[in-house]
Amino acid sequence: MVTGASQGIGAGVVQAFLARGYNVVGTSRSATKSKELSASDHLALIDGDIGQFETAQKVAELAIKTFCSIDAVVANAGIYTVKSFIDYTAEDFRALVSTNLEGFIYITQLAVKQMLAQKSGGSIVSITSSMVENPIAGVPIPSYDY
Repeated sequence: MVTGASQGIGAGVVQAFLARGYNVVGTSRSATKSKELSASDHLALIDGDIGQFETAQKVAELAIKTFCSIDAVVANAGIYTVKSFIDYTAEDFRALVSTNLEGFIYITQLAVKQMLAQKSGGSIVSITSSMVENPIAGVPIPSYDY
């Protein structure tokens, strides 16, 4: 399963898995409208906000129903608001926590539960912003820009 799969790094991860012969469930708010991915026998796409538990449930259920297992999760979905820390609104903070934290927790809990039931292990990969290691001058990073 790959979150944030409709473009960029997420779409690249999906394509890399497919090139190696793996089955993939890709999700994002607009996965089915991706210009980089098309559903196939090896790729199931599902739209939804990963910050909502119901979306994570649907993604996990689709993986199990379609491909009979969950063997890896690449938690790539994330949002970043380009504004100074002191300018973040309550809604900005809620959106950030929902997608970046709750989304990771929901999908990972469901995947680990399934991996334990399968008794075959699995992998969890969390992708974060490259801005942490490679900041861009003039682009505010909330915890470092004041």
